[in-house]
Amino acid sequence: MAKILFLQNMDYEFVGPMYLSAMLKSHGHKCELLIGHSTKKFEEKIKEFQPDFVGFSIMSGSHSWALKIAKELKKQFELITIFGGAHPTFFQKFVLEEGVDFMIRGEGEESILEIMNLQDEKKDFRHVPNLSYVKDRKEQHNPLRDLADRLDDYPIPDRDLYADLINKGSGKVRNIITSRGCPFHCSFCFEDAMRELYEGKGKYVRIREINEVIEECIRLREETNTEVIYFADDVFGMKRNWLYDFLEIYKEKVGLEFICLVRADLVAADKDYAFNLAAAGCKSVFFGVESGNEDLRNQVLKKQLDDDQIVTAAELLHEAGITFRTYNILGLPDETLEDAFSTVELNIKIKADYPWCSIFSPFPGTELSEYAYSKGYLSPTFDVEELDKSFFLSSQLDLPNIKEMQNLQKFFQTAVIWPWSFPFIKKLIKLKPNILFRAWFGLIYFHVYIKSEKRNFWETLKFALGNYKHVLAKE
Repeated sequence: MAKILFLQNMDYEFVGPMYLSAMLKSHGHKCELLIGHSTKKFEEKIKEFQPDFVGFSIMSGSHSWALKIAKELKKQFELITIFGGAHPTFFQKFVLEEGVDFMIRGEGEESILEIMNLQDEKKDFRHVPNLSYVKDRKEQHNPLRDLADRLDDYPIPDRDLYADLINKGSGKVRNIITSRGCPFHCSFCFEDAMRELYEGKGKYVRIREINEVIEECIRLREETNTEVIYFADDVFGMKRNWLYDFLEIYKEKVGLEFICLVRADLVAADKDYAFNLAAAGCKSVFFGVESGNEDLRNQVLKKQLDDDQIVTAAELLHEAGITFRTYNILGLPDETLEDAFSTVELNIKIKADYPWCSIFSPFPGTELSEYAYSKGYLSPTFDVEELDKSFFLSSQLDLPNIKEMQNLQKFFQTAVIWPWSFPFIKKLIKLKPNILFRAWFGLIYFHVYIKSEKRNFWETLKFALGNYKHVLAKE
């Protein structure tokens, strides 16, 4: 049967490749995954495994590493490379890059299976839906296939794909998704662009059957060392009836602690929401604040979330005994330094347990990136290759006080956790951005991360040192 080797450079268990692997293995194909940072890490496995394809699942930012590895490996081996994930989906000209043979855009389970089946039969697969390639120096992008209506028709994710990573001590916190798609329309998110791609091709937001999710949770509990489940949906429990039924069964049949992503307005709208989560074992939730300026949050970011809802949600979560992480962004289009200060102040007001803050990154395909172009904040010559490897480093936007906002991002968590430091930080950010600021950010970020996600200290330290060297200095 056909074989594919997935490559990645982060010591992290991603759900996407596990779904692809489960689909392929259920039809007799062979899949393996290797984590490394250079071609030397992959050479021996390629010689031993002899894959038909080498696959990369990438986001904008990680695409540069993947492209470099693909080009180097193709010089040594006769390989066919396939790229999938957000970057190929929204930046289709990536297919023109040297080292890229094929791309799968959008949801890839059925397309990768069809490709592997045809490869096994030694037949041409260039007609497969979702596939992109180059013919006669011109881009060819096949139409997308309809979305799968029932997610549980797909096999549950192949956890064995990351066996080497888990055997090294990771795995006490494991990811599960209960849905795909998001019904909200935030301008900074790719969901609207994905929804537009799939216009007329089926229901975009799909929620799994409760019994199927429970079965996956039970298997994790019984077959692995999982202690905490992270429900990694864009919004967990979008339908309240589904959520409350699920929580009751989860408490009875699974019983593990869990963490999840919510929206503040959903929490604020029902005082039982937070208490039901807590009763079922939820210890922490994550939700987006994005900006402390309500007009910016709703008119530019289109979050449709007011301050009162955020404050009420925070009060209910604390009352229920649930800690929470807030997601925030600095360096937004139209943002002033005072707006940035208000984001810190709102997080202080709601006593965010685990504040998290990035610098706005203009990812291709998002409405907010187009808005930045239209307002002149982003250069017309800006290229996706200029994106930093991390959204914690610097801004690509031309804004007044952007250097101060970059510095403020490095001290955001400090200011929220220790509010007494905020007046001093306001003065400190006037200095030139420097490695000491990034080092301090790395230290505090690490502290907040392990607490918010219930991660093991030593495995997280290894992860941080291996994957976030650029926090301290740009490569």
